[in-house]
Amino acid sequence: MNNESNHILQIMLDELQNEYDTIIAQIDNNLLKMKESDFFTNSILENEDSNYKFFSPRDAESVHKLQIDKAREENIFCREQNKLLLEKKKKLLCKIEQIEKVIDGENGRDYEALRIQEEDRQRIARDLHDTSLQNLAHLVHKIELSSMYIDKDPLRAKLELSVVSKNLKSVIEEIRNTIFDLRPMSFDDLGLKAALERLIDLINENYTYEIDVEIDDVSCENNLVLVSIYRVVQECLTNIVKHAEATKICLHCKMIDDNYDIVIKDNGKGFHLEEINNSEGKHFGITLVQERVHLIGGIISIESNNNGTNIEISIPIK
Repeated sequence: MNNESNHILQIMLDELQNEYDTIIAQIDNNLLKMKESDFFTNSILENEDSNYKFFSPRDAESVHKLQIDKAREENIFCREQNKLLLEKKKKLLCKIEQIEKVIDGENGRDYEALRIQEEDRQRIARDLHDTSLQNLAHLVHKIELSSMYIDKDPLRAKLELSVVSKNLKSVIEEIRNTIFDLRPMSFDDLGLKAALERLIDLINENYTYEIDVEIDDVSCENNLVLVSIYRVVQECLTNIVKHAEATKICLHCKMIDDNYDIVIKDNGKGFHLEEINNSEGKHFGITLVQERVHLIGGIISIESNNNGTNIEISIPIK
């Protein structure tokens, strides 16, 4: 395949990927709207004032019928639209995979790097959608609910707004952590060692783990190598937190000759090594670690049993 053909295929792939990302965003937006309408309807029905029911023959659903009907109609519309979008997504994904196979055969390593970058981007988008965005949507409805109480029950409105204020601080902290994951500020200012130490502090902020840490600092002309090292360690530690049920973690990062040698151990429940080959399984993160290490010319070995997991990585620093 010549460079021109490869370039055309890449343009096609980018266009399909943009269309695919747009569909994913539309599906996520519809899901968020459905949750918002459900929350709004439930807020009205569940917070009906008992005194109001006593003095009025009409219930909350009758009083707010237009609003509730509109919310339910939007819910149905979003659900039907997502059915069509999911079908379109399936067809697009098939086309994308076909083009990727052709490109992958021509420039595998470059494509792997792009794919991992795209998966990182999608993971961050999912994290934002599943936490910060949903929490903000919830808080918007809390504020709307407070405005309904502001005249007839000022005390309750004040309490609701107090909860909103507290939760907003939590959302701000979530977004700060996401920004830190994108590009740790300590990484740019102080180097790899400081970034890894900050990562350990975040993981163990509640003193959940007994942690053994030894980290050598390292410099490299190719800054992408250092970023990749950080991502590898981050993914390994995240897997321990999510899946291992461990109480002890060991992280040793040593500069030996021209290699940066990393040892990550835990005393958790471990896993079967064949699971890491299943991209649908919970150890998909380990697969990404292996791919990252190979992309920067490193080697990795993994041993895991019901007494814990031991990961050893050696990365050449040039």
